[in-house]
Amino acid sequence: MSQTTISFIARASRFSPNSVGKDMAILAAVRRQLQLMGYKCADIVVEDIPRDIVEADAYVSMGRKQDTLNWLGNFEREQIPVVNCTASVMLCNMRNVQMSILEGMDVPVPPRIGDDGYWVKRGYGSSETEQDVQYAADYEEACRKSDEMMARGVFVTEVRAHVSGDLVKFYGVRGTDFFRYYYPGDDGDWKFPDEARNGRPHHYAYDAVRLHELMDEAAAIIHLDVYGGDCIIRPDGQSVLIDLNDWPTFSRCREEAAVAIAARVRDIIRGEKYETIMRQ
Repeated sequence: MSQTTISFIARASRFSPNSVGKDMAILAAVRRQLQLMGYKCADIVVEDIPRDIVEADAYVSMGRKQDTLNWLGNFEREQIPVVNCTASVMLCNMRNVQMSILEGMDVPVPPRIGDDGYWVKRGYGSSETEQDVQYAADYEEACRKSDEMMARGVFVTEVRAHVSGDLVKFYGVRGTDFFRYYYPGDDGDWKFPDEARNGRPHHYAYDAVRLHELMDEAAAIIHLDVYGGDCIIRPDGQSVLIDLNDWPTFSRCREEAAVAIAARVRDIIRGEKYETIMRQ
């Protein structure tokens, strides 16, 4: 094990709106845990300067740039583990495709048509500014906001109906018991202003075990190992997935998350439960 080298890649700052420090902190915490396990861990390198990335026996990467994913894909084809695998990150970058895949696998996601407003989101690439996630009161306004996004260079958008209920943010590590969730409306810790539209939570009753199972199932469909996102708990207790992302900040549970992520990386390096999607 002592000869196994792991390289760590932090994502470019533009992919971490309001969260650069938090992203670096979870990556550093995972690195510490893997060092404690006896792995040789390279320094963390931001994907903007790939020339400094050390070639290794495994990669723990937050990278989202296409150049980064292409480079890491070369190692995957040689069966060198990358966490998260590049194809899963690409699906997180293609929100419209991801949502269609999950919908086709019977994961509950927001409908395309509703009567309580709409959300217009960047359909390709991760959200970089508050302008990439906007609420619209009706479908006409949603179309207008979609056109405005396209006019400023966002060429693919995703429009889904608003789902009323409690907004819940969750963190998970697939293949482990780790799963945490919280209500941002309890303390106003919103990433983007429009999220506050969900208001203070009612704390509707729901099955937390089933929520974990459902989000793990969604992560498995797109082969995400380290994941997070947002869901709505409706008044009837049913959950609706509205966002599924690679490598969240884990800011509220960083140290315990790092233990679970490091264990998952170890299992993948050992060849246990390792899955990837080879691009054609």
